[in-house]
Amino acid sequence: MLGMSVDSLAALFSDMCDEDVPLEDLMYPEDQSGRRAVLLRHMLEKAKSVERAAELVMGIMEKNQHRMKLDENGKLVIVGHLAYYRIDMFAFLKKFVNPFTYTSFDVVEVHPKSGLVPKPETACVQVRDQDDMPAYDLFAGYILGLLNDNVTWLTESLEPLRNTLIRIYGVTPSPLTESLAAHFGAKVGGEFDFSDDSFTFEGTNGWKWKLGFGHPLTRGFSIAYQKPRQTWWNPMFDDHLQETTGHYSLCGFFEVVEHLAASPAILKTANDWQTDPIFVRKVALDYPPLAKLLMETVLDAEEYDPYEIYTFYDERVNEDEARTIVELDEQVRRRAHA
Repeated sequence: MLGMSVDSLAALFSDMCDEDVPLEDLMYPEDQSGRRAVLLRHMLEKAKSVERAAELVMGIMEKNQHRMKLDENGKLVIVGHLAYYRIDMFAFLKKFVNPFTYTSFDVVEVHPKSGLVPKPETACVQVRDQDDMPAYDLFAGYILGLLNDNVTWLTESLEPLRNTLIRIYGVTPSPLTESLAAHFGAKVGGEFDFSDDSFTFEGTNGWKWKLGFGHPLTRGFSIAYQKPRQTWWNPMFDDHLQETTGHYSLCGFFEVVEHLAASPAILKTANDWQTDPIFVRKVALDYPPLAKLLMETVLDAEEYDPYEIYTFYDERVNEDEARTIVELDEQVRRRAHA
């Protein structure tokens, strides 16, 4: 990569940032002409830095011309490792001319590696800016990040890009598979088994989880679990999006894996805002400590009403979901008293 290491590239997309560095103290002359000269010098230095940054962008494009092409409309097409990306260069230049309209990059078109498609998915890809960074330096980091998407797509701040790539490819074998398997293998001890379209990984308290993603008639994943010393899988959901309330903690692949990997331990302190009310009750049916805790803190509370549960964006559970919760509450009560 030209002018930027993998570490510095990752830092541009990271949620971590250094502490603010105070601007250097400027020694201004006593006379106005001298002060104007100092200001002019600084303005010209900024202009030179912009010119150098623009040359950096062109250098990146020339060095990687086999993976960076300008189409007939002047849009930049980047051949990433995971997808093709198309950027409207004129939209960027327009904002650069008038920085007061510049707040973020426009969405980028995301095309599958099979080729450009008429109606591509889009993603909002953000780069963390730094004090005194010329806009073209920021843009250089932006295009390098897309060029090396297999490095950057898993950084926490690029959730929109991750979700877009998952929408395009799903979890089945694809350009995402290698980095996805390495990421979750290290993070949660996860393993893909494409012979039965499943992903297994570690939870807490000796539990293991298994996601199934190969059924063509479902919107979500099947979810099963193993308790300690079990060799068989206990089914929980055939289609988690259809059978839960649609809580954000169990929406996309990354969110589901993260939430299940912290379960069942995290469920002991989670409220309705932090987990799905159907999911937590399903777990409690086979996890007595959680069943007893639910009884003490929720089900026996005087003000508890399953029809008044609010979970996501201040939305109340619907009638069918409330009835499911009522049925599960009765089963949890029996489990807690068993």
